[in-house]
Amino acid sequence: MVKTTGRKPTHITKPFPAIRITRVALAAAMVVIATFIRFPLGFAPVMFTAQVYMVLTVGLLLGAVDGVFALAVYLLIGLMGMPVFSRGGGFGALATPEGGYLLGFVAAAGVSGWISGMTLTKEPYWEFIAAFAGVAACYAIALPFIAIQQAILGNPVAVGRLFAVYFLAFMPLDSLKAVLAALTTRGLRRAAPSLFTR
Repeated sequence: MVKTTGRKPTHITKPFPAIRITRVALAAAMVVIATFIRFPLGFAPVMFTAQVYMVLTVGLLLGAVDGVFALAVYLLIGLMGMPVFSRGGGFGALATPEGGYLLGFVAAAGVSGWISGMTLTKEPYWEFIAAFAGVAACYAIALPFIAIQQAILGNPVAVGRLFAVYFLAFMPLDSLKAVLAALTTRGLRRAAPSLFTR
């Protein structure tokens, strides 16, 4: 007869699988590539880029943990000086409005991935909800960061201008990117479900 001590078995953490490392690295690389897919729009004062689209797609496909890892890798590479941001690289990016969005990207991947992971077996529209929640998370980080940053730099931004320039000007395009990210995620999961098993 085997005696039990009443203690719960110690949890043994499994090694980080090679497939996850590969997916995180590839996702970070795709965000880098997406940074340079951009072109001007005559009817809007902003550039159309694939960056937000790719950030959301990474979060939706990889989930919260790996999505955040991928964006953290991207952010770290850029802060180390590699020219992977839209304005180059280095810590100087954090002294520009772009820094707010860069930090917001990490939150966007985490929130979209978390909601997507919680609703994998539910209706397809949850992918769209997750994507739009990711966009909201990005701005929830970016706008306060920009406001504080500009105040510290001696260039305070009025609340109205903050929302008009750094939020409303981007929202139509970011809404489109959220829809495209959700559609891409549904398509890839159906085409290669084994590659995106969490």
